Amino acid sequence: MEYGYSDTSLSDYEEDHFVPLELGGSPTSEQNLWPEPRYGTGTGYTSADKDTVENKLKSAVCAGEVNLSDAQNAIMTDWTTALSNLGLS
Repeated sequence: MEYGYSDTSLSDYEEDHFVPLELGGSPTSEQNLWPEPRYGTGTGYTSADKDTVENKLKSAVCAGEVNLSDAQNAIMTDWTTALSNLGLS
């Protein structure tokens, strides 16, 4: 219940990184890890949706379209709006 989730079935979550590894996030820092719901749990978003955002941000950083620190900040602040806040789709 530490994260406020009513679903406590471990199989409904995957360990995820707030800042993904491909954007320089720490692989082991407790501050960068959280239990990501696989199925959206009321938000309408799934873990696959976040993976798509991470991949698009990585591509934009590698192409020089977005600064790495801006991408990190955007995904840390709210991954659901990170692309639009950076002018990406």
